[in-house]
This record gives sequence, C-alpha cells and structure tokens, in this order.
Amino acid sequence: MRKQALTYCSNVHPLQNLAVWKEKVRYFGSEVGSLLGKKPFPLGLWFNEDVLKEIRTTGIAGLHKDLNSWGVNTFTLNAFPQSDFHQPVVKKKVYVPDWTDPTRLKYTQQCAEVLAELLPENGFGSISSLPLGWREGWTQQHSEQASEALIELAKFLNGLRERTGKTIVLALEPEPGCVLERTPQVLEFWNTVLRPTAARAGVSDLADVYLGICYDTCHQAVQFEEPEVALEALHQAGIPIHKMQLSSALEFPANTAKALREQFVEPKFLHQTRIKTLQSVMDFDDLPQALAADANLLQFTWRTHYHVPVHAESLLNSAVRTTRDDMLRALRYALKHDLCGHFEVETYTWSVLPESHRPHSDVELAGCLAKELDFIRHEMPGVFNG
Repeated sequence: MRKQALTYCSNVHPLQNLAVWKEKVRYFGSEVGSLLGKKPFPLGLWFNEDVLKEIRTTGIAGLHKDLNSWGVNTFTLNAFPQSDFHQPVVKKKVYVPDWTDPTRLKYTQQCAEVLAELLPENGFGSISSLPLGWREGWTQQHSEQASEALIELAKFLNGLRERTGKTIVLALEPEPGCVLERTPQVLEFWNTVLRPTAARAGVSDLADVYLGICYDTCHQAVQFEEPEVALEALHQAGIPIHKMQLSSALEFPANTAKALREQFVEPKFLHQTRIKTLQSVMDFDDLPQALAADANLLQFTWRTHYHVPVHAESLLNSAVRTTRDDMLRALRYALKHDLCGHFEVETYTWSVLPESHRPHSDVELAGCLAKELDFIRHEMPGVFNG
C-alpha cells in the first residue's frame, strides 16, 4: 500500500505575482496547518507563468528556504491554469495554451524543475495538467502533436529523475468539454495515439511511468460517470491515476426552480452543464446556455461544473444538491484498491458562490479550507492523519 497524502490546491488564491504568492502561501499554509494541527503543512502549489518566471529569476533554492520557514512543504503542483486564473473573466482562457503549443511543454518542464527542488530526497511528486485542450476545432493531427509533446515531457522527466533522484509524474485531468472528458476517450487516446507515439520514439517503457491521469471527482460526476466503473477501467487499461482532485459538482434535482439555478450564474469561470434525460446526457458548455434552452429540460436532473465545498451535501437551504456522494465513492474505491496516493481538495470557487456560502475574509477562508480537509480526514479515519 502506497503512502497517502492529502492537501488543498492553492489555485483558490489570487497569486498574480511572486510577492502576493509568498504572502498568501505563508498565511494560508501556516493558518490551515495550525487549524488542522499539522506541521509542516503539505500545500498543493500553483504558479502562473509570470510567477514561475520570477521564481526562476530569484532562485528556486530561496523559495525552498521560504517554505521551510513557513512550515509548508509540497508533493503536488497544479499546472492546468498557465496564465492568471483570477482575472475577471477566465472561462475558456484556462485551456490556453494547449498541448500542441510548445509553451505548454516548456511551462510544465519548468514546473517539474521547481517541484524537484522542493521535494525531499528520493521524493515522488505529481503535476496535474489540462487534458490536451478544448475540443472545438481539435483534429486527429492535434492529438498526435500533443502526444509528441507529452512523450518529450516523459523523456524530460526521466532525465530529471536521473539527475536528481526524484520522480515527477504528469497527470492529465479530464474535464467536460475538453478533448479528453469521459473515461472512454482517455482509453482511446492512450491506446491509439499516446502509446503508439511512445513506441515509435522507442520509449514505450516511459509513457506509463511518467504519464497518467488526474481523476477529478467533480468533472467526472458532471458527466454522470459511475466512479467505480471509471476508475476500474483506467486501472485495467494500465493507465496510472497519479492524482485525484476531490471536489463536488452542483446537482439540480428534477424540477428545481429556474430562479435557484440562476443564482449560480457568474461571469468568471466556465460552468459546463450536463442534463440527464430519459434518452441521453445533453451537453451545454456553460450554465447560461442550459438555462436558455428548452424549458422542458427543467424536469430532468442537471449537473454543473462548479467545484463546491467537499463537505456540503446541499446548498441554498437544501434546495440544490451536490455530488458529494460520488466524490466519496471515488475516494473510497481508490483507497481500497490502492489506485492513487495523491489527493487534493480543489474548491477554487469560494469567491463566486452565492453570498450565503461565501467567506468574506482570509480568516474565514482559511477556516473553510480547513473544514474541507477535516471532513475528508473524518470520512477516512486513520488514512490521512500521518
């Protein structure tokens, strides 16, 4: 049984430059760690490309020293958002650049170098990233280009391991609306594109060591996937689950009032919505599109990409439900079958939740983040207490 590690992702914080990054990581790493009685506190780190450039200019060793002085360490990075994740409107910008763009490979390589510096001797670290790109306009040629970049990354990570003794792996994170969104698409890409690309490059042995999946429990729940079935399919296909992001989606039960659904419309993030009808699952790229569709669709269950707090079973006085049960099922299955060792709570939408659920200060936010982690620890007694 591998060692289990639990954290939360710091992409919840606006970290637009290195000075702000240090201020937020110092405060929240210390405060959340104190609330949980865990020192040093393992924090899931995120650097946008501007912060990463500053870190590389000022020196990674200095960053390591700062983290140690704050009582913070890390085992995982989120390299999905490459640019500012807290600009007024993010939406589809988060999928740019995609894996056909050389800057995505370079950014990820640089993230890996930073993580290698921050890990302990012979340490193991994970980096999550976007699932190739957004689906619109994507072709087979794009998949092949992305695959070639991923194999280049695998070779780079292997070289990094030889130089440092530290193992860093990449975890592609399927998401609704992206090239890889449902588990069958992951299986097809691995078997028909990625592995053949690795074979042609003569590095078949590296692909399934350094490349795998970040299973996001919100993303897969939005698409009404059964977590046990999806996880077992990945396992049977030999695709590593290097990381699991723990979060819940919104679930609007059948006939939920339209006005309640509208309370979750906001301009910053993309809220892909899936509607389970009697015949199929209908796809909408954002919640407003679903709300503007046929009013008869209100009679069906909707699930919306929102990353709501993991401890919440419902919101708005129980009028709106969450997919917390799906999240817990995925977590329990992964632990029972030893499928994953890195678990990261990723609730980045605290600032855009309806007012009654929103923290209004850093102190309140730290308490909310600690409550999420404490909920996971309580649900899995003895697993994440070390």
